[in-house]
Amino acid sequence: MRSRQLECFIRVCELGSITKAAATLNIAQPALGIQIKALEREFGVQLLDRNILGTTPTAAGLTFLTEAKFILRRLQDLKRTLREQVEGSPQLITLGISPSLSSILATRLLEKLRATMPRVTVTVVEELSHVLNDQIEAGELDLGLIYNAPPNHAYTQEPLLREILDLVTSTGSPYDLVEPIRLRDLADVELTMPSGRDVLRRLIEDEMNAAGLSPRITFPINSMPAMKAVIARGLACGILPASAVATEVEAGTLKVRKIVEPSLWRTLYLIRPKTGEPPDAVNGIAGVIKGLLHELCAEQPTFEPVAG
Repeated sequence: MRSRQLECFIRVCELGSITKAAATLNIAQPALGIQIKALEREFGVQLLDRNILGTTPTAAGLTFLTEAKFILRRLQDLKRTLREQVEGSPQLITLGISPSLSSILATRLLEKLRATMPRVTVTVVEELSHVLNDQIEAGELDLGLIYNAPPNHAYTQEPLLREILDLVTSTGSPYDLVEPIRLRDLADVELTMPSGRDVLRRLIEDEMNAAGLSPRITFPINSMPAMKAVIARGLACGILPASAVATEVEAGTLKVRKIVEPSLWRTLYLIRPKTGEPPDAVNGIAGVIKGLLHELCAEQPTFEPVAG
C-alpha cells in the first residue's frame, strides 16, 4: 500500500466518480482504476461500488476511507516534523477560522505570532464552520476554530467561549427597535441565512422548531459579505453575532437587536486532528489563541468564557 493509492481512493470517494478523480489527479482513468484494484486485492475486499449513478464506497470502503485519511495525515505530519528538524526550516501551520471570528481575531493573532513565534508561518483559511469541519476531517487543517462543533472521531474538541446572537437589521427597518424581540416573534421576520448544513442555521432552526416555529429563510446565502449586503438593503434580516457586524454598526448601516425568551448562544470550539502528538508549533498557537480569546471575553460583553 502506497500513499498515492490512498490519495486516489480518497479523491474517488470525494468526487463520486473515477473519471472526475482522474482528471483532478492528472492521471489516466485506467491507471487510477489499477490503483484502486491494487488496494482491493491487497485487503481482499471490495472498496468501491461502481454503478450507473457513479462510484460510492462500500461498507468496507467507508471504514477504509476513515483510516486512509488518518494515515495520510500522519504521513504529512511526519514529513513536516522531519523538515522542521533541519535547522532554519520554517514551520508551516494551517488554521481554519469562521468569517465572523476572523474579522476580530485573525489580525491580532498573526501580530502576536509574529512577535512570539517568528519561525512559524500560519496560513489562515476562512470558511463557514461546517466547511471547516469537513476540512479538519479530511486532514487539510492543523487547527480549527469552529462554532458548535459536533462530536467527531477524527478530531479532539475543546470548548473555549460562548457568543450571543442578535437580530441584525438595516437602519430604519420596521424591526429596527430598541426593545428586545422574542424568539417566537422571529417567525414573522424574513431572514437571510447560509445553507442547511451551516451550524448557526441548524441552531436557530432547532430552537424555533422546539417552540413549534419555523424561520422564514427567504435569502439562503453562503457568504457573510453577501448576507450583510442583503440586510443593509432592507431585503431581509439576519441572526448573527454582534462581532460579525461591528464595523457596519459603527458606520450606521446595520443595527442589532437583542433576542430574548430565550436568548440564543453558540459555542466556539478549538479542534485538532487526532494524529498523535501535535507539533510544538500547534500547541504554541493554541495557547496564543486561548489567551486572545480570554482578552475578547473581557473586552466584549457578547462573549463569555465556557466554565471549567
